Amino acid sequence: MRLARMIALTVAVAVVGSGLALAADGKATYGAKCAMCHGADGTAKEMWAKKGMKSFNDAAWQKSMTDEKIMETITNGIPDKKMPAYKDKLSVDDVKATTAYIRTLAK
Repeated sequence: MRLARMIALTVAVAVVGSGLALAADGKATYGAKCAMCHGADGTAKEMWAKKGMKSFNDAAWQKSMTDEKIMETITNGIPDKKMPAYKDKLSVDDVKATTAYIRTLAK
């Protein structure tokens, strides 16, 4: 019985921890690919904010976006807003990790 509880606890920690690890990996990608426009803390740079870029740390923006929409935007970009597509530069796992990290920027 004790061994079973220990195994269950280990699995639970691994499952919970995997989301945190995903966000941690996304932080590096975000810093390298996104922060130059979207800001290190998710606040859109002034030049881009004037052109309509939303801040990732805005609660209303976070609520309005699904993970799928964020991943689609990272993957395909928004050409008319000068947002590059990363489909040929990031793996699906990188995109998922970056999305998870963007979620941590909410206030």
